[in-house]
Amino acid sequence: MCFQKGKIMRNSLIMTALLLFVSTLQSAAAVTIQSAEGWLETAWVEWTNMSGAQAYNVYVSPAGQDSWTRLDNELVRNYGTYGRADALGLKAGMYQLKVVPVNSKGVEMTDEASTTQSLDVRAHNRQGFAHMNRPTSGWTEGVGAYKNDGTLKDDAVVLYVTAQNAKDITVQWTRYEGREPVTWTGLNNVIDGFRKCIDGGGMKKPLCIRVVGTVKNGDCDKMASSQGLHIKSQAQDGSSVEMPLTLEGVGNDATLYNFGMQISNAVGVEVRNLGILLCLDDGIEISRYNTNIWIHNMDLFYGQGGSGDKVKGDGAIDIKDSRYCTVSANHFFDCGKCCLIDAGDNKGTFYGDNLTYCGNWFDHADQRLPRCRHGHAFHVYNNYYDGNGLYGIGMACGSSSFAENNWFRNCLYPVISSYQGTDRIGIEIGINGEKQKKGFMSKENGGICKFWNNHVEGAGSFISQSSSNTNDFDAYVVSSREEKIPAGFTTLHGETSYSNFDTTDGEFYACTPLATEDVPAAVTGQYGAGRCQKGDFAWTFDNATEDSNCELIPELKSALQSYKSKFVGFYNNPISTGIRQLTADKEQATDTPVYNLSGQRVGKGYKGIVIKGNKKVVQ
Repeated sequence: MCFQKGKIMRNSLIMTALLLFVSTLQSAAAVTIQSAEGWLETAWVEWTNMSGAQAYNVYVSPAGQDSWTRLDNELVRNYGTYGRADALGLKAGMYQLKVVPVNSKGVEMTDEASTTQSLDVRAHNRQGFAHMNRPTSGWTEGVGAYKNDGTLKDDAVVLYVTAQNAKDITVQWTRYEGREPVTWTGLNNVIDGFRKCIDGGGMKKPLCIRVVGTVKNGDCDKMASSQGLHIKSQAQDGSSVEMPLTLEGVGNDATLYNFGMQISNAVGVEVRNLGILLCLDDGIEISRYNTNIWIHNMDLFYGQGGSGDKVKGDGAIDIKDSRYCTVSANHFFDCGKCCLIDAGDNKGTFYGDNLTYCGNWFDHADQRLPRCRHGHAFHVYNNYYDGNGLYGIGMACGSSSFAENNWFRNCLYPVISSYQGTDRIGIEIGINGEKQKKGFMSKENGGICKFWNNHVEGAGSFISQSSSNTNDFDAYVVSSREEKIPAGFTTLHGETSYSNFDTTDGEFYACTPLATEDVPAAVTGQYGAGRCQKGDFAWTFDNATEDSNCELIPELKSALQSYKSKFVGFYNNPISTGIRQLTADKEQATDTPVYNLSGQRVGKGYKGIVIKGNKKVVQ
């Protein structure tokens, strides 16, 4: 009996050891997750490519709910030694991502799947003029192709654009209701087709264009404007048309190279999570007669450059004759002339106005941060001014701006008002022993900046008002957010007073800025300015030399010219059209989904050319 008992115990120990060994082998064979994080309405995961896996399916679920939704193939990409997937369009909350390897027969290797920890997904900041008084439901809700909760709008059409398909991406959309569909081919032609179909009434759907990897000037079908892409409605000058479009990058490396974009006569356009490298002229020009435009979480670098004050390129994000726009959470890398508002005085009376600049990282950018002209309502808050060689906020042409809770670190002149205060002293007396040849605002009439709760350190000059100085100051410093500026304080040139838009009912939006002391960490942090993960191009400035330097940095220019993405391609068959449906397939789905050429899912009874299994077939 004792012998049998010992034998049983030994067998039990052997079996336990075998089970542990098998368990160890399975664990070792599972997908190795390198890193994963939540971001703004996005979650991402990277993993090591494993032997025996031909592809990967990636799923997303609210944390702890075991309710998995499969991501589009184009969101699951190969970077040679590792893979990456990004789940876009998520409401704020906690999520998990699951990476499942797929073998050469197309079968999921579920035993080797790996799941991330809970990931913290947060909402984009929608406090700004772009969202003021916008609809809260329907296809015109918020700005762009996304709802205000961060999810795609109902019936949104999603297109994926890469260097490989930017010339021949093809859609068939109906231009006029009841007519036959029209074929549009090429990125710029697709954008042009969208606006024509919107105008003709044949299409009332939002459009989301997602850029994957680097798309260069020569990859596109054409350059439709002096900046590159042209997002334009059919409206004539003086008017604009609703066209809910989002142009966004996927992941941390989506890049427009050697071109940017122009936006004209449009309402409700959003651009986000893209890097713009060595653009033609402006990175983004919000041209004429636009409203409700939102540009955010972009990385802006040098343009191709010219001579004189254009050696770094022209504007990074310029706004001309457009209203109710928000420029937020963008990272400006040593840009020269960053954010001009209006280019001249001879374009009628529809000047740029009702503009928000918030959460931006002006990283050693030189000037125009922004340059305010004409408008009565510019809100500048929670920006990080980080080593700026000329000036931050420029005031001219009778404009009014409210600057609050910004952090100025070694910004030479935090605020300049045309031909008064520091600007006048520089011309008539000289600053640091050197007279300026002209004012920063070219001797235009001045403007007034209301200055509240800002931190200023290392400034070369900053002049505020006083009882004896009612018209020769850089900014009017208030003692409370609600304080109005008396009409008796006017600009030295032009004699205009502050509009007090921020304390007037109906003129302003609800806004709760971050505490000033939290701005540098928040703007430079994980959920702050720039692309997801701060982008795939890293550059650290030497504050000791670059804080006061306004010249182009040759090493930075060379690094931009040498930039190459590590993106290899998609694991599954590359798409022929770039069209994807709105709702991803559930994990338990077994039938291959079928779509028509407009990207809509159709049933087995549908007749004609369809997309099935990433290929065009006749059904």
